[in-house]
Amino acid sequence: MFCLSSLHAEPPAHRMVITWVPSYGVDKCRARLHEDIEGLGPKDALTDLALQFWIPTREGGVEKTPKYGGVPDATVIEFRDWAHQHGIHALLCVYNSVDAWDWTLAQAGFAEHPAEFIRALVTEMERLGLDGIDIDLEGDGSTNFDSSKEPYVAFIRDLSTRLHTLHKQLTIDTFAYKWGAPNQFWWPDLFPLVDGLNSMGYQHIGANAPEWRAYAAQKTAAGPNASKLLLGVPGHKPDWLGNTVAEHLDWIAHDKDVGLTIWDARFSDPYWQTPEAWRVLARIRSGGK
Repeated sequence: MFCLSSLHAEPPAHRMVITWVPSYGVDKCRARLHEDIEGLGPKDALTDLALQFWIPTREGGVEKTPKYGGVPDATVIEFRDWAHQHGIHALLCVYNSVDAWDWTLAQAGFAEHPAEFIRALVTEMERLGLDGIDIDLEGDGSTNFDSSKEPYVAFIRDLSTRLHTLHKQLTIDTFAYKWGAPNQFWWPDLFPLVDGLNSMGYQHIGANAPEWRAYAAQKTAAGPNASKLLLGVPGHKPDWLGNTVAEHLDWIAHDKDVGLTIWDARFSDPYWQTPEAWRVLARIRSGGK
């Protein structure tokens, strides 16, 4: 999935299907991931499982979030082993929310201590035998984040080089349009560096949505990197923007390039307890239409 001559990530070998295990949903996610519905389930449909358990420190380190009772190594290993059993990548996901999304906490890592932050992320990934890293550092709100773009891209470039040298994977999570950080206007600089880019539109983007919210518009914004674009789908809603979850997934399934990302692995809407849900995701993963 990467080229050692340039250390830029190449298009994925298959269409990617990612979901997350948040630290506050471990038990529900565990139950959902083990579900088998008429012979089908997440084990047949996912390519990547991001474990959203880590936060930056102010000194450029990483630590497991202290909220929700903490997450022991044994839980990480349990999810990792389940993923590996089914040919799924297990990713270390670092995010910058303790009580709220804190961009200063994210900047402490990627802008103020980038070398230390990269070293800490890679060390933790290797310690736990994980397959890569998902960067979920979010600047949410109306703040102007333009000054953050250059150090963020530089951090992703250096992390990409390090991970791809180790034959590990890098995915990042971004906002679906021009608000927040990182956002769609940063995509041209980020796509060449990553294996997958999650567009966190969820219920705000869709198959037949207007303007930038349309899946087709998101794909156009990705340009030649569309095979690395992962369209965000909410796991808790039966419908949004005029279509059912099945109809939105049908659009993605019939596209020849894009993958998808589902927030989150609790899969709480009843649709995800049907064999059709996992049949269509398995078809996306396999590259079929």
